[in-house]
Amino acid sequence: MIRRTILVAILGSGLVASSAFAQSEPERQVAADVPTTDRSGPYLNVLPFAFFPDDNRQTDGTASDGVALGFGWHLRDQFDVEVQAFRTVIETKDLNIPGFTDFYQYGIGVDLRYRLLRGQGWTPYGLIGVGAVHNDVVPDSADDTGAFGNVGLGFVTAELGGYALRIRGEGRYIHDDYEFGSESGMDDWRLSLGVEIPLGSRVVEKEVVREVVREKQVIKEVPAKITDTDGDGVPDQNDRCPDTLRGLRVDSRGCAEQNQTLRLDGVTFALNSARLTPEAQGTLDRVVRALRGQPTLRVEIAGHTDSTGSASYNQNLSQERAASVRSYLVSAGIDAFRLVARGYGETQPVASNETEYGRARNRRVEFRVLQ
Repeated sequence: MIRRTILVAILGSGLVASSAFAQSEPERQVAADVPTTDRSGPYLNVLPFAFFPDDNRQTDGTASDGVALGFGWHLRDQFDVEVQAFRTVIETKDLNIPGFTDFYQYGIGVDLRYRLLRGQGWTPYGLIGVGAVHNDVVPDSADDTGAFGNVGLGFVTAELGGYALRIRGEGRYIHDDYEFGSESGMDDWRLSLGVEIPLGSRVVEKEVVREVVREKQVIKEVPAKITDTDGDGVPDQNDRCPDTLRGLRVDSRGCAEQNQTLRLDGVTFALNSARLTPEAQGTLDRVVRALRGQPTLRVEIAGHTDSTGSASYNQNLSQERAASVRSYLVSAGIDAFRLVARGYGETQPVASNETEYGRARNRRVEFRVLQ
């Protein structure tokens, strides 16, 4: 209990000090560059925890304490990989058995973490992992090093102040292969509350103009001009996939997300033909720039017609038109394996075929993001 109280006190005082420092500094930071955290970089975590041991460990049955130190990094999308080392003190003092002392655990594990929400705010997550643990018990002949597996749920908060520090809490179920007496395998629980500290940051520069009026110094902040050339909501200096087609959803890096469809307005053909019109080439040139800006993107070019004519004719025409678009993109330097051409004929209307307006809406080419 004393150790747990000390850990909570240290954590609390650290958070209070961080908050106080953040409140006392603004006047000195007016003219400084402002750092912003890059959530895709590596990070550290410090997690004091309460440990609830399996009854078969022959302890006094009360919660024990420990601490875990971890290092993690972004894998892809919403996945992170974490390596975590921990030490646990398992209380045994109430057993009143001569020669008995507290039990100890030392371990290291690897976890795969999946964050359920995107963005910079409060984020719940799930995790699963495996590792190795050494149980140091009395008598020494019962000491053992073996494997464990764990699953858990947790959360991290939004960043606190200007230092990118975040509060992290989690609960884990742990199965330890440790054998004690006649018991084989232990089922333990661990509740943690600590902090997560990013290691990488980027700096957004700000111009600062100081004007002196008589004997008073006036500081004016002139924020740096932010440009977003492709209009996807991600500033150019942070956009890793430039020239994204307008209308596509993007992630925090400015890259198109999977499983979405965009109508390529302006891609038209000669009557009853798969020959592209001159106007269509301007739209397709923008598609070429978007594909060059995100070299890993694979897409389907989907061709559609209205219901005029036979179904078989419309199917063949839509396939030929999709193939014509694909050929144009390949001739512009896009790798053929990134492009799939598929015709759907009249099978997927988006409007009524009973009106001229509806038929015009149904005659279309779509850009479908596969991955």
